[in-house]
Amino acid sequence: MQDFYGFFNNGDAFLKVFIFVFITALSLVIAKKIFFRWKFVDKPNFRSNHKKPVALGGGIIIIPLIIIFSFLNNYFWNLNILISILILFFISMWDDLKNIKPLPRLFFHFLAVTIYVIFYLYSQIDNDFIDNKNILFIFIVFLIFGIVWFINAFNFMDGINGITSVQVISICLSLLALDYYINNEINILAFSVLIITLVFCYFNWTPASIFLGDAGSIPLGFIIFVLLTDYALKGMWVISAILPLYYLMDTSITLIKRVYKRQRFWEAHKEHFYQQAIKNGFSHSSVSLKLLIVNIGLFFLSFYSYIYKNDIIIFIIALVWCSLFMYIFSKNK
Repeated sequence: MQDFYGFFNNGDAFLKVFIFVFITALSLVIAKKIFFRWKFVDKPNFRSNHKKPVALGGGIIIIPLIIIFSFLNNYFWNLNILISILILFFISMWDDLKNIKPLPRLFFHFLAVTIYVIFYLYSQIDNDFIDNKNILFIFIVFLIFGIVWFINAFNFMDGINGITSVQVISICLSLLALDYYINNEINILAFSVLIITLVFCYFNWTPASIFLGDAGSIPLGFIIFVLLTDYALKGMWVISAILPLYYLMDTSITLIKRVYKRQRFWEAHKEHFYQQAIKNGFSHSSVSLKLLIVNIGLFFLSFYSYIYKNDIIIFIIALVWCSLFMYIFSKNK
């Protein structure tokens, strides 16, 4: 964290933002041409929501830029977190290029998450929350599986133009607003993700000219989890649970439905609520803008959860709020 006013009173801050906005935009323009030349594109298939080939690999551009931009703004990277991000980035880039099988991919997901949990989170959880070693071990195991689920949920939801950009921008803006309200501070990592993702959103909005790919959605999901976990460790766990709630509910309920119907839940499909909305006549931009409305509501609920000290009623209201939009998405326009 840095002092909010101290950061922006530094004349270099605005210059760095301008330079990285320009570099991000230029890099994406050049990357699109290179990716098409190399035929590194996402071709439409039975579950696609686009009709023409679109350049794949936006994540190959934006993840390194997020790391560099945050570093240049004096963000202190924990080495274990950085290693975890790089593992997820490279295995996901490999998956984008070669379409590797699920088991090797998941092995590296679990490896990256285990490094993060054991070498970063463990000491904080051990000292601050759980004293019993057996309970702590069980909690750690569930936590590792939960984080792997979280980052894959981000990937599953990245299926239409602009949707993950909107989700990431919404969460980062919410965290930055809360940081400012609580302590007049700015989280440099959240700010870096926001700036780079805003630029990417321009290229990813309908009609999208480039997609994130797994190299973008998987590491971004992990970075978002890291940012949210910082709030949970400070005792504001309802904020951490509310802000990503729509993505988690859409993915989890869809998985439960597929398991109940005895479908092959691990296979690609078009049954997410946001995908149903497209089939029911909503446009990509309409769904993404509705997600923005969802997230604005979740921001205000997270704000009230801070005011009212993790009141569980606010979390229940957030569940109902997200359920309302899933119902809207599932019905014909």
